[in-house]
Amino acid sequence: MSKAKLWVGPVYLEPIEHKYHHRETGKIYKSVTTTLTSIEPHFDSEAVSLAITKQLDTVKQERYIGMNQQQILDYWQMLNDEANIYGTKVHDIVERYLLANKWYFPEDNEEGEFEQKVIDGFNALKIDEGQAMWPERILFAEQYELAGMSDLIIDIDDVFFDVWDWKTNREFNFFNPYGFETLFKPFDHLQACQWSIYTLQLSVYAYMYELEFPGRKCRQICIGYWDKEKMSFEKIQIMYLKHEAKKLIEMHHYNIMKNA
Repeated sequence: MSKAKLWVGPVYLEPIEHKYHHRETGKIYKSVTTTLTSIEPHFDSEAVSLAITKQLDTVKQERYIGMNQQQILDYWQMLNDEANIYGTKVHDIVERYLLANKWYFPEDNEEGEFEQKVIDGFNALKIDEGQAMWPERILFAEQYELAGMSDLIIDIDDVFFDVWDWKTNREFNFFNPYGFETLFKPFDHLQACQWSIYTLQLSVYAYMYELEFPGRKCRQICIGYWDKEKMSFEKIQIMYLKHEAKKLIEMHHYNIMKNA
């Protein structure tokens, strides 16, 4: 029996503009993911796509042969849109399954077959469900005007909690693929890669949950990485970078106050 509960709090996510709003005060909170973009190197799609068009066909990747710059940009946008749709589908299946107290049976069709594989993959993780699970739990720090949504917060007991997140990227980079490129200061001790960004993102979620419940402590942070080829989840345990999470939140708030 699932111990999942639907969280309803003072802050909600407006899905179209992807902004967090306070129900009572009307205050709009910046998202954690948006804040993270300010510390990672920008991918210059215009410059890179232009450079690809100038390559000789003998060295150009086959998929780009015959494409002009706009076609390359459109192709990248299409891949990004498809990835977002796929990721949302996986997230929704897990959330639906948990909130149905695991009493959920997919239909006997192709879509249902995919749902069942995601459900089987989730169960194969053998997650410690603790005393309560909160799928799609919104976290916010009112004093810092920041909010985010964790895929799953688990209250293990009255003190400890776990943070889980589902990732569906085609690849999961633990190192920068283009050399030793780092995040911007003061996080330049971390490489600019998915592992660093996700670790910071989930560490901020853990820190905000500790701010919301001062007596609670983060026990562990894990990523359930969905492998599209194997059609299964892989557990990736990550560090709790509490010091960096606190620094990122404070830097975000400083920028807000400076620009006020």
